[in-house]
Amino acid sequence: MILRKSQIVSVLYIAIILAATNIFAQNTPTSDTVSNQFVIPEGDLKETVLRTATEQLDYPDFKGSWPMFGTDIRMKIGGYFKVDFIYDFDGTRDPNQFLMSTIPVEGQPEYGNEGYVYFFAKETRINIDLRRISNDKMPLQAFVEGDFFTDGNRFRLRHAYITAGDFIIGQTWTTLSFLESMATMIDFAAGDALFGGRSVQIRYQSQLSKTIKFYAGLEYMAFLGIENPYNLPGKANIQFPLLALRMDKRWNSGVLFLGASITQLRWDGGETGPDDHIPQLSFVIAGRQYIGKNNYFTYNLSLGDAYGENIIAFAGSNANAVLNENGVLQSIQGLSAMVGFMHRWTPKLESNFNYAYGWLDAPDDRAPLALIRGGIGHLNLIRKYDDHFSTGIEYMWGAQRTANDAFGDASRIQFMAKFEF
Repeated sequence: MILRKSQIVSVLYIAIILAATNIFAQNTPTSDTVSNQFVIPEGDLKETVLRTATEQLDYPDFKGSWPMFGTDIRMKIGGYFKVDFIYDFDGTRDPNQFLMSTIPVEGQPEYGNEGYVYFFAKETRINIDLRRISNDKMPLQAFVEGDFFTDGNRFRLRHAYITAGDFIIGQTWTTLSFLESMATMIDFAAGDALFGGRSVQIRYQSQLSKTIKFYAGLEYMAFLGIENPYNLPGKANIQFPLLALRMDKRWNSGVLFLGASITQLRWDGGETGPDDHIPQLSFVIAGRQYIGKNNYFTYNLSLGDAYGENIIAFAGSNANAVLNENGVLQSIQGLSAMVGFMHRWTPKLESNFNYAYGWLDAPDDRAPLALIRGGIGHLNLIRKYDDHFSTGIEYMWGAQRTANDAFGDASRIQFMAKFEF
């Protein structure tokens, strides 16, 4: 039989394909081969290699994280989505959070307002947590977090800091912010009378013993809080950072926080205005005590001189000092107190109560409608369906009194749904 040229070409083409297939089959990784260069061993050694690879992905000390392959760093994305539904009974001026300073008082145009409904999701936040996992190197962490709690739902920075060994460098909660000293609240304003906030800082922390930890921080003062009722030339200025010292004592059923801070408040008058400065002092005691498995109570007490801006309720209200007509700084003494309680009805159902009170001893030169004292209470019921999803309802009542002795009170109800990850 004589083959045509086209048939000869076809036979050769098929032969080449079969030969290539055979070569590929001989070099294709089997179930025990992860590459042409690395073969997983048999027996106990094989189990060890597989277990090591699994542990690299599933690191129990940093749940939810994954390795950045080729490095000794692990990363985790966290945060939550939260949607809130509010009915305000008395027309408070801030629909997003229930603040003492936004409660209308007698003499203000908003006093006597009717209620309103408001829905928002701007408390939603997201964070990225990077950690170096190594037995022979300094522990490192970089953490950044933001939310959308602004006008127009623009993203804003909450935390951005580095932890290197015993040091924290960056923006985070101040050294004297004791978040464990308040019960869980749905309202974003949380503890109005809580001492603290967030600040850019350098903080040293050391575990002195199994139960005692020491902290020392240098912090930037974001709110200088000097009221200038006579419009004298100059501005509030900073010469020194705030120095904060803190000690924590922990035991099986609770924790005690002790702290103090000192800095300088200064008015810089330039060429034509007055110059003056005074010390700012504050002291804080706070804690949490568990009672059995289903209850705990919390407390936070602070007092000081020229320190009102460090109380969350008074932040941004010029609550540290007043520059009088002679150009002399008059300090404002203050006190804040907060108590809370949590009771767990069932493993997935709990209630939280919190009451906060703040008081300022205001000089006569303060603005007539400046907040000088007030209190806010929260009571809620929260259902936790699992580790990720929860819903809740919270009732709030609050009152404030201003420097001209005007009074106002208000209340609202807030519902929420929250997905944490």
